[in-house]
Amino acid sequence: MLRFFSTLLLGCLLSTHLLAADPAPTEDQPAEPEPVLQGGLLDLGINVAPLLAGAGVIGLAIGFGTQQLVQDVITGLFILIEDTISIGDWVVLDSGHAGTVESLTIRTLRLRDGKGFVHSVPFGQIKAVTNQSRQFAYAFFSVQFTYDSDVDESLGLIHEVGQSISEDPLLRINLQGPLQVFGVDRMDLNGFVLTAQFRTISGGQYAVSRAFNERLKKRVDQTDNVSFAQVYPMPVRGISA
Repeated sequence: MLRFFSTLLLGCLLSTHLLAADPAPTEDQPAEPEPVLQGGLLDLGINVAPLLAGAGVIGLAIGFGTQQLVQDVITGLFILIEDTISIGDWVVLDSGHAGTVESLTIRTLRLRDGKGFVHSVPFGQIKAVTNQSRQFAYAFFSVQFTYDSDVDESLGLIHEVGQSISEDPLLRINLQGPLQVFGVDRMDLNGFVLTAQFRTISGGQYAVSRAFNERLKKRVDQTDNVSFAQVYPMPVRGISA
C-alpha cells in the first residue's frame, strides 16, 4: 500500500514537472533530453505512462467533484439565507420529491415523504421549490352538477355545508375565514361547475377538504333536485382515407 501511494505521488510530481516545462524549444535552445526524473523511474522499472494517465484521471475527478460540492454549498447558502424552507415544512421539489423537511445541512436537504421514506437531496439538484407550509393555504372545491339540477339549490347546499364546517369545533380551528362561493365557473357537455374555497392555516386544507366533500355528498344524496354530473369520455373516431 505504501509503495502504491509513493508511486502515485511520484507520478503526480512528474506530471507537474512536465506541465511546468516549456511547451516547445526555441531555435536558440534545443530540445532537452528526457527529464532526469522520468529516466530515473524507468531505470527503477516503473512505467511512468500509467502513472501520468492515472494522475490526470484523478485530477479530473477531483475537479468535477469539487465543482459539484461548490454548487451544492452555494445553492444551500442562498436557500438558508432567504429562508425558503425550514424544518417541519412540507415541500415539493421540481425533482419530484415531496415530504416534510427533517433536517438541513450546508449541502443537502432531507425529506420524509408520506410513506415514511427519507430522501436526501443535494441542494445543487434543486431548481424550484413549492413550500406548502407558509402562512396559509386554500381548500379549493370544484363541483360539477347535471344541467337538470337547480342552480340556486346547488349553491344553497354548498353554502349550507360551508356553514356547518365553520361551526364545527374540530374543523374551524383550521379556518382563516368563511367559505367563499364563486358561483358558476364554467359549463361543458356534462353540466355546470360551481367553485368555492376556504382559506385555511398551512396544512389545514386537507382535513377541511375531506369534510366538505363528505358532507356535500350526503346532502346531495338527500336532495331530489340536485345531482352530480357524470363525466363520459368522448369516443375518438378514426379518420378514413
